[in-house]
Amino acid sequence: MGKRILCIDTELTCWDDPAYQKRQTREIIQFGLAEIDLDRFEVSRTGSYFVTNTRHPISKFCYELTGISQSRLDKSGLPLDQVAGLLAEKWGVAQPWNALVSWGDERAWMAPDFAAKGVDYPFHNGLLNLADYYRFSFCDHRRARVSLGDVTERYAVEPARPQHNAEADALTLARLVLAMIRAGHLYPALTPNPDLEAPHGL
Repeated sequence: MGKRILCIDTELTCWDDPAYQKRQTREIIQFGLAEIDLDRFEVSRTGSYFVTNTRHPISKFCYELTGISQSRLDKSGLPLDQVAGLLAEKWGVAQPWNALVSWGDERAWMAPDFAAKGVDYPFHNGLLNLADYYRFSFCDHRRARVSLGDVTERYAVEPARPQHNAEADALTLARLVLAMIRAGHLYPALTPNPDLEAPHGL
Protein backbone atom coordinates (compact mmCIF):
# COMPACT_ATOMS: atom_id res chain seq x y z
CA MET A 1 0.00 0.00 0.00
CA GLY A 2 1.26 3.47 -0.89
CA LYS A 3 1.62 6.53 1.28
CA ARG A 4 -1.51 7.76 2.98
CA ILE A 5 -2.68 10.70 5.03
CA LEU A 6 -5.60 10.12 7.36
CA CYS A 7 -7.67 13.19 8.22
CA ILE A 8 -9.75 12.75 11.34
CA ASP A 9 -12.54 14.64 13.05
CA THR A 10 -14.79 13.96 16.02
CA GLU A 11 -18.11 15.13 17.35
CA LEU A 12 -18.54 15.17 21.13
CA THR A 13 -21.35 15.74 23.58
CA CYS A 14 -21.90 19.45 24.10
CA TRP A 15 -24.14 21.94 25.90
CA ASP A 16 -25.10 25.57 25.46
CA ASP A 17 -23.72 26.43 28.93
CA PRO A 18 -19.92 26.82 28.55
CA ALA A 19 -19.32 26.64 32.31
CA TYR A 20 -21.28 23.41 32.63
CA GLN A 21 -19.55 21.93 29.58
CA LYS A 22 -16.12 22.77 30.97
CA ARG A 23 -16.86 20.69 34.07
CA GLN A 24 -17.80 17.59 32.07
CA THR A 25 -15.71 14.82 30.57
CA ARG A 26 -17.23 15.03 27.12
CA GLU A 27 -18.03 11.85 25.24
CA ILE A 28 -17.08 11.10 21.65
CA ILE A 29 -20.27 10.42 19.70
CA GLN A 30 -18.89 10.28 16.15
CA PHE A 31 -15.56 9.67 14.44
CA GLY A 32 -15.10 10.84 10.86
CA LEU A 33 -12.19 9.95 8.59
CA ALA A 34 -11.02 10.85 5.11
CA GLU A 35 -8.08 9.01 3.56
CA ILE A 36 -5.77 10.66 1.05
CA ASP A 37 -3.99 8.33 -1.40
CA LEU A 38 -0.76 10.18 -2.17
CA ASP A 39 0.13 7.97 -5.15
CA ARG A 40 -3.09 9.05 -6.86
CA PHE A 41 -3.19 12.39 -5.04
CA GLU A 42 -6.86 12.22 -4.20
CA VAL A 43 -9.28 11.36 -1.42
CA SER A 44 -9.67 7.61 -1.76
CA ARG A 45 -12.36 6.96 0.87
CA THR A 46 -14.27 8.45 3.76
CA GLY A 47 -15.98 6.84 6.71
CA SER A 48 -17.82 7.40 9.96
CA TYR A 49 -18.53 5.56 13.19
CA PHE A 50 -21.16 6.53 15.73
CA VAL A 51 -20.21 5.87 19.35
CA THR A 52 -22.61 4.95 22.15
CA ASN A 53 -22.76 7.58 24.90
CA THR A 54 -22.90 6.25 28.46
CA ARG A 55 -22.60 9.29 30.75
CA HIS A 56 -24.87 11.97 29.30
CA PRO A 57 -27.89 11.96 27.01
CA ILE A 58 -27.65 14.10 23.89
CA SER A 59 -28.69 17.66 24.70
CA LYS A 60 -31.05 19.67 22.52
CA PHE A 61 -28.15 22.03 21.76
CA CYS A 62 -25.92 19.14 20.68
CA TYR A 63 -28.63 17.68 18.44
CA GLU A 64 -29.27 21.02 16.77
CA LEU A 65 -25.54 21.57 16.21
CA THR A 66 -24.54 18.10 14.96
CA GLY A 67 -27.78 16.51 13.80
CA ILE A 68 -26.96 13.48 15.98
CA SER A 69 -29.93 12.37 18.05
CA GLN A 70 -30.04 10.10 21.07
CA SER A 71 -32.21 7.66 19.13
CA ARG A 72 -29.59 7.48 16.39
CA LEU A 73 -26.87 6.62 18.88
CA ASP A 74 -29.13 4.07 20.57
CA LYS A 75 -29.72 2.43 17.19
CA SER A 76 -26.36 2.85 15.40
CA GLY A 77 -23.77 3.60 18.09
CA LEU A 78 -21.02 1.13 18.96
CA PRO A 79 -19.05 0.92 22.24
CA LEU A 80 -15.89 3.02 22.23
CA ASP A 81 -13.59 -0.01 22.58
CA GLN A 82 -15.17 -1.62 19.52
CA VAL A 83 -14.79 1.55 17.47
CA ALA A 84 -11.15 1.88 18.59
CA GLY A 85 -10.52 -1.61 17.22
CA LEU A 86 -12.14 -0.72 13.90
CA LEU A 87 -10.08 2.47 13.64
CA ALA A 88 -6.89 0.46 14.10
CA GLU A 89 -7.88 -2.49 11.91
CA LYS A 90 -9.72 -0.75 9.06
CA TRP A 91 -7.86 2.58 8.97
CA GLY A 92 -4.40 1.96 10.44
CA VAL A 93 -4.52 4.86 12.89
CA ALA A 94 -1.89 3.22 15.10
CA GLN A 95 0.62 2.78 12.28
CA PRO A 96 3.22 5.60 12.36
CA TRP A 97 3.77 5.48 8.60
CA ASN A 98 0.20 6.73 8.09
CA ALA A 99 0.27 10.49 8.63
CA LEU A 100 -2.57 11.73 10.85
CA VAL A 101 -3.99 15.24 10.48
CA SER A 102 -6.68 17.03 12.49
CA TRP A 103 -7.96 20.58 12.75
CA GLY A 104 -7.37 21.48 16.38
CA ASP A 105 -6.01 19.46 19.26
CA GLU A 106 -8.13 16.37 18.74
CA ARG A 107 -6.04 14.32 21.16
CA ALA A 108 -6.86 16.69 24.03
CA TRP A 109 -10.54 16.30 23.20
CA MET A 110 -10.50 12.54 22.67
CA ALA A 111 -8.11 11.21 25.30
CA PRO A 112 -10.23 12.01 28.41
CA ASP A 113 -13.12 9.91 27.11
CA PHE A 114 -10.82 6.98 26.33
CA ALA A 115 -9.33 7.24 29.81
CA ALA A 116 -12.72 7.50 31.52
CA LYS A 117 -13.92 4.36 29.76
CA GLY A 118 -10.69 2.40 30.28
CA VAL A 119 -10.03 2.10 26.54
CA ASP A 120 -6.52 2.34 25.12
CA TYR A 121 -6.02 5.42 22.97
CA PRO A 122 -5.66 3.96 19.44
CA PHE A 123 -3.96 6.77 17.51
CA HIS A 124 -0.18 7.01 17.16
CA ASN A 125 1.61 10.02 18.62
CA GLY A 126 2.35 11.84 15.36
CA LEU A 127 -1.00 13.60 15.00
CA LEU A 128 -0.51 16.94 13.23
CA ASN A 129 -2.70 19.81 14.44
CA LEU A 130 -3.08 21.66 11.14
CA ALA A 131 -4.75 24.65 12.82
CA ASP A 132 -1.64 25.35 14.88
CA TYR A 133 0.64 24.64 11.93
CA TYR A 134 -1.23 27.15 9.78
CA ARG A 135 -1.47 29.75 12.52
CA PHE A 136 2.27 29.75 13.24
CA SER A 137 3.29 29.47 9.60
CA PHE A 138 1.01 31.94 7.87
CA CYS A 139 -0.77 34.26 10.34
CA ASP A 140 0.90 37.64 10.76
CA HIS A 141 -0.19 38.09 14.36
CA ARG A 142 -0.16 34.42 15.45
CA ARG A 143 -3.85 34.58 16.24
CA ALA A 144 -5.07 32.35 19.05
CA ARG A 145 -7.58 30.65 16.78
CA VAL A 146 -8.07 30.24 13.05
CA SER A 147 -11.24 28.61 11.79
CA LEU A 148 -11.27 25.82 9.24
CA GLY A 149 -13.83 27.83 7.29
CA ASP A 150 -11.50 30.84 7.01
CA VAL A 151 -8.62 28.76 5.70
CA THR A 152 -10.64 26.68 3.25
CA GLU A 153 -12.03 29.90 1.79
CA ARG A 154 -8.53 31.31 1.31
CA TYR A 155 -7.39 28.15 -0.48
CA ALA A 156 -10.59 28.06 -2.58
CA VAL A 157 -11.58 24.70 -1.07
CA GLU A 158 -15.26 23.80 -1.11
CA PRO A 159 -16.41 22.58 2.32
CA ALA A 160 -18.28 19.29 2.48
CA ARG A 161 -21.76 19.33 3.97
CA PRO A 162 -23.27 19.19 6.47
CA GLN A 163 -20.86 20.98 8.79
CA HIS A 164 -20.48 19.58 12.31
CA ASN A 165 -20.74 16.11 10.85
CA ALA A 166 -17.45 14.35 11.55
CA GLU A 167 -17.23 12.59 8.17
CA ALA A 168 -18.02 15.78 6.23
CA ASP A 169 -15.56 17.83 8.29
CA ALA A 170 -12.84 15.20 7.78
CA LEU A 171 -13.45 15.38 4.02
CA THR A 172 -13.20 19.19 4.12
CA LEU A 173 -9.92 18.85 5.98
CA ALA A 174 -8.61 16.35 3.41
CA ARG A 175 -9.45 18.74 0.57
CA LEU A 176 -7.55 21.48 2.40
CA VAL A 177 -4.54 19.21 2.97
CA LEU A 178 -4.41 18.46 -0.78
CA ALA A 179 -4.66 22.16 -1.62
CA MET A 180 -1.85 23.04 0.81
CA ILE A 181 0.38 20.28 -0.57
CA ARG A 182 -0.26 21.50 -4.13
CA ALA A 183 0.75 24.98 -2.98
CA GLY A 184 3.97 23.66 -1.47
CA HIS A 185 2.94 24.71 2.06
CA LEU A 186 2.52 21.29 3.66
CA TYR A 187 4.65 18.15 3.28
CA PRO A 188 6.75 19.90 0.59
CA ALA A 189 8.52 16.70 -0.41
CA LEU A 190 5.15 15.44 -1.68
CA THR A 191 4.28 18.54 -3.70
CA PRO A 192 3.41 17.58 -7.29
CA ASN A 193 3.30 21.05 -8.89
CA PRO A 194 3.69 23.95 -6.44
CA ASP A 195 2.15 26.59 -8.69
CA LEU A 196 -0.22 28.16 -6.17
CA GLU A 197 0.43 30.84 -3.60
CA ALA A 198 -0.78 30.60 -0.05
CA PRO A 199 -2.80 33.42 1.46
CA HIS A 200 -1.05 35.34 4.22
CA GLY A 201 -2.06 37.81 6.84
CA LEU A 202 -5.06 36.19 8.53
